[in-house]
Amino acid sequence: YTTLNLSSFPLLLFFLFIFLTVFSKYLQSIILNYLWSNDMTKYSKEALDEALLQAQSSDISMKTKGIKFLRQASCLETGTKNTYPIRDWFSETKNYTKLFKIVKSEKDPKLLWEYLFLIKTYCERYIDLAYLVKDSQNFISKKENTEFKIKACELGELFLVHQDASVRQAAASLLWYLKKTSEVWSVIIELMQKKRDYITLSHIGIMIRNCYSLLNDDKVITDSFENTVTKENLISLKDAEALKEAVSFSLEKTPKAAKKAGFNSVSETLDDIITTLTKTVER
Repeated sequence: YTTLNLSSFPLLLFFLFIFLTVFSKYLQSIILNYLWSNDMTKYSKEALDEALLQAQSSDISMKTKGIKFLRQASCLETGTKNTYPIRDWFSETKNYTKLFKIVKSEKDPKLLWEYLFLIKTYCERYIDLAYLVKDSQNFISKKENTEFKIKACELGELFLVHQDASVRQAAASLLWYLKKTSEVWSVIIELMQKKRDYITLSHIGIMIRNCYSLLNDDKVITDSFENTVTKENLISLKDAEALKEAVSFSLEKTPKAAKKAGFNSVSETLDDIITTLTKTVER
């Protein structure tokens, strides 16, 4: 018989703990990769739950992976088999409450930009365009959709004064989409003095073009909450002129990024906005 050495037990338990920890992470990775590679379950409740869990990880690569998956879900074309599980998941109070809590605690500007972008995209694609998807009557009537957008507005207001310019741009884009508020333009004008990369400028261009469309629309203008917005509250003549200068400055200082973002046409659009506003002021 072999004498059992009890003094080696702590060491054995330690190695067993290490093995189980590594194996569990490996097994989790295998299961998740299987879910994500399987088209039928790629955007299932379980996969979205796992992505939200990953977004809370202290490991930056794992956190980024989770956020990327959530952003991809928000950007998917609606009307497919994935639409229903995605919107059901995002509209669950416990899920979006946890999501917004994570966003508020995030410190990385790049990840904050991703979060604000995916929230805006979800509001636009899944909530406000739900009427284009069949069997959406019950989803459209859910009070959680309004609550989601209210919380999204609160995030926009919170990060509109963030120290990072890209985060302020994302917050401004979110607020403009939801509220059509002129408060965003002073932020945009200021950040364009320092932040003129293609992505930033392209999103600003989208906002300016949308503003022009609204100014020239004969229909009643409403925000994402169905509140009426007057044309006078969309943008002031002063802000439009300052935007024109900022756009010209971008074309001069960063011509490659500005031209790629379509800023030549954006400049012309601002000329038209200024002309429209000038006529309004002269009346």
